[in-house]
Amino acid sequence: MLRRISLLKQLIVVFIILAIIDIAVLMPLIDYNLHNIIDSQMFDRLESAQLSYPSNDNEVSYIENKPKIGRVFTFEYNSKTNKTIITHLFGDSYTDIFNYLLARDIADIVADKSHRTIESKADILGKTYYYRILYKGKNNYYISFMSSDYSESLLAKMRNRIIYIVYGFMALTALVMIIWVITLINPLRKIRIYIDHVKDRQKAVLSINRDDEIGLVAKALTDMKENIDKQEKAKEEMIHNISHDLKTPIALIKSYSQSVKDDIYPYGDKNSSMDVILENADRLEHKVKTLLYLNRLDYIGSEELQLKSFHMKDLIEHIVTQMNNLNSLNIQTALEDALFVGDQEHWRIAIENIIDNASRYAKKYIRITLKNNELIIYNDGEPIEEDKIEDLFKPYVKGIKGQFGLGLSIAAKTADMYGYTIKAKNEKTGVSFIFKKYNHQK
Repeated sequence: MLRRISLLKQLIVVFIILAIIDIAVLMPLIDYNLHNIIDSQMFDRLESAQLSYPSNDNEVSYIENKPKIGRVFTFEYNSKTNKTIITHLFGDSYTDIFNYLLARDIADIVADKSHRTIESKADILGKTYYYRILYKGKNNYYISFMSSDYSESLLAKMRNRIIYIVYGFMALTALVMIIWVITLINPLRKIRIYIDHVKDRQKAVLSINRDDEIGLVAKALTDMKENIDKQEKAKEEMIHNISHDLKTPIALIKSYSQSVKDDIYPYGDKNSSMDVILENADRLEHKVKTLLYLNRLDYIGSEELQLKSFHMKDLIEHIVTQMNNLNSLNIQTALEDALFVGDQEHWRIAIENIIDNASRYAKKYIRITLKNNELIIYNDGEPIEEDKIEDLFKPYVKGIKGQFGLGLSIAAKTADMYGYTIKAKNEKTGVSFIFKKYNHQK
């Protein structure tokens, strides 16, 4: 239910619930402990009065009709003579208190012979009294008592003070929390507006100068927006480049087909002209298949892969044998046993694309080196311009000779999918394409 309302309203609801819990649970607990504290203080007060009480037979304690709040009354009792040292006892209520204390507890002490000290309280005539009976030796006892008026007054003061402190603290905490939540809501509102603008493809700027999680989310969103913009730009460029790349074979097929239909043969005879049409159709088919394969790699990369190891040396030897039979390439190899992770068919296509790319620029030879978790495909062609190395593996980026292609992009996606990196590096003479395993498994 709380998830359906704003953070500020959630906070208010939580504090109302806490206040109710405080009233229902915390306050009775505080009240209970306060009573214990007050009782302890009352008995300490009675003990102090007894410690300061004179111990001679001529001492007299007076009990007034209207004693002051908090006054302690102390008298001395001798159990052997049954004599109480007290000269004035005004009022029936105080007489009842006196008789109650003597009748109830002093007799128990004398009978028990252990001369215990008794601290207790009793309700007499509808009023609570604290009393303390202390054995002083030689059958003498001090009896002190006081009414609960003082304790009730002290309890009320302490209870009110604690209530003020608790609720003041809760109010202050609520204020701080509300201010804090507002500081959270404002950037979150900015983030929501920013996301809405991005979703609607509107120009959006998000400026949140925070180093906490919200700041990290905001930075992640702006980085994501930048990446999306880059991807959109790359997509537009790719579509433009694909259109440009497909335009020539489509135009040739259309033009030559129309010519053949009109019994005009641009290459002299029908068969030669049809060969040109078929050649360009093959080019189109190859480009479409390559594009679909690149898209398929994106789909495969999003799924959970079943990673298996295989011997890369065997795969490279197979590729080199096939390519040597198809092309007059001088491919040199220096291969060690090495286990690579991934689907062999995916790796075969990736490596063939790199070798095919190298063959277009190699002057005399291509060299393939395999050791540990590193595969290097070198060609002795011209170096790559440094400003183009960064974009070399992006799809349909114009190459050195003005060509567009997806081969290097397919190789990069395959490597990344299985936890490897690929980079192009200019050597003293020539260029190397290097596959290398990440330090950790992807």
